[in-house]
Amino acid sequence: MIEILTNALVKFSKSLGSIIHDFFTKHQKDLLVCYQGVTKRGFRAVHEYQKAKLGEVSKFIKIQVIGPFQAIGPNGENLTPKGAKACALLAILALTDGKSRPRRFLEEKLWSGRAPEQAGQSLRQELTQIRRAFGDHADFFIVDRSSARLDPEFVSVDLDDLLTVPEDGRELLEGLLVRDAAFDAWLTEVRSAFGRRKTAIAAKQKGLVLRTRPIAPNSGAQGILGDVLANQIGENIAEQVRAWRQVNVRMAQTDQDAAEIEIDAQVAEENGQSLAFIRLIHAGTGRVLHTQKAQVDASSMRAATEDLLADITIEAAEKTLDAMALAFPSERPELASAAMARRAVREMETFEASRLDVADQLLRTAFDIDQNGLFLAWQSLLKTIQMTELLSSDGAADLEMVESLNRKAIEMDGDNPLVQALVNQVQVLMFTDLGAANAAASSRLDPNLSGAFSMSSMASANMWEGDTETAYHLTKKATTLARRSSFHHWWDTFHCISCIASGRYEEAIQFGESAARVTPNFRPPLRHLLALYAHMGDREKMWDMVAALQRLEPDFSLDKFKFDESYPVRTLRRAKLLDFPTEES
Repeated sequence: MIEILTNALVKFSKSLGSIIHDFFTKHQKDLLVCYQGVTKRGFRAVHEYQKAKLGEVSKFIKIQVIGPFQAIGPNGENLTPKGAKACALLAILALTDGKSRPRRFLEEKLWSGRAPEQAGQSLRQELTQIRRAFGDHADFFIVDRSSARLDPEFVSVDLDDLLTVPEDGRELLEGLLVRDAAFDAWLTEVRSAFGRRKTAIAAKQKGLVLRTRPIAPNSGAQGILGDVLANQIGENIAEQVRAWRQVNVRMAQTDQDAAEIEIDAQVAEENGQSLAFIRLIHAGTGRVLHTQKAQVDASSMRAATEDLLADITIEAAEKTLDAMALAFPSERPELASAAMARRAVREMETFEASRLDVADQLLRTAFDIDQNGLFLAWQSLLKTIQMTELLSSDGAADLEMVESLNRKAIEMDGDNPLVQALVNQVQVLMFTDLGAANAAASSRLDPNLSGAFSMSSMASANMWEGDTETAYHLTKKATTLARRSSFHHWWDTFHCISCIASGRYEEAIQFGESAARVTPNFRPPLRHLLALYAHMGDREKMWDMVAALQRLEPDFSLDKFKFDESYPVRTLRRAKLLDFPTEES
């Protein structure tokens, strides 16, 4: 009997061993991951393994900040803490890059009226409440002696993925009341940023439809060149219209698309020369927005590949933008604001004090109508011009405003190349921000205004670092690119300055005079021409510049010009062009 039972147990154990062996062989990965799950790291491994196996892509905890604050678990369970300050603390982390804040920052925002020791004790209580509310998911709320953070690998925030405007008009952190002035100030700031983001998203959902007419078959090099011209004009308008009014312009390809502007560019022979005939038409009314005739080199495709057409296409785009205000209905707010912004730039081009004030008001009104980051970027450049022109009554306050305008412009529309270029230009000019110049260098230097502004930013940084040759070639290219732009005297002035830095004084005079002819009230070319004429021995022209500057600056004097370190002639000082006699002769 015992022998029978023994044999049965042996057979059973072998069978059980076979079953266990098969089970482990089949499920060893699952068991290994589950074994690792006793640690926090293993727990995450369990999740990652399950996610890969089940095709799951959602994160463990979802934080909702649009509307009422909520923390939602992976199965839809409510993990929201009961206390308002615990929710506010999580909201601060959720709306911070990296999802992390120092403990002291949290104390200052939520217990600003308490002493540090009391605030620290209150913070510890709220941290404990949050961990309790998160329950099994508390590992994804990480706290140490110096900071608190949400693990971005396992926590998602609805605002981070916002691509469309919420249809229900939800506000940020609705109903979250914390009786602390510091938190209220923070909440006002993030709600304002949320409003600007919603406006920018809404604007990008609109679009101006452009259509380039296809080239005729077998039209050869002339047909290809005409097609390149039309597309470059379209790209220039698209960038500036996106910039002016934050729209996502579609390049229509077929007659079925409802085009609003048609672009036609043809190249033909006339008197032995290749001429480009350009026409832009408002499709809805047939109104001609712009016509242009320009000589091109149709015998070489270099014209199509080396930005040799850039000046023509920039001019065509600007003239079309000028005419658009008359062609499109004024009830479209994005177009009304675009027209105001374009007019503001034309006022800025004069560099007259009263007209700069008009430009400032136009840009403010345009932004009120259609909150667009580019309007802020232009306003920042305007403030920079006013400070350079010595028209600022409070330089410190204006510098703060410039920093704020730049920050908001990038926050709202940092993907717009013209916004980036204008902000980088200001950062280099006002703050000697070489990082902004590096950002300009890393961007694509397209044959349009953003490319020209980026080149002048890079040139300024190169002059600062002593690389005057590179600066010279950059400003030279920028002047070629923008020579037909209504704002070309801006780049002529930069090139005048880079010529001085590189010792090309005759060329500097040529470009300085070009800028001064167009805008006799623009002070930088007058200042540099004064020193250049003195250096070249042309005393009569030197005194003409003195008289012009005294007209614009009542307190101007040659002593101030030469010896006041704060007077804006840094390049002249570095080039040692201020050592000239001041007595009249």
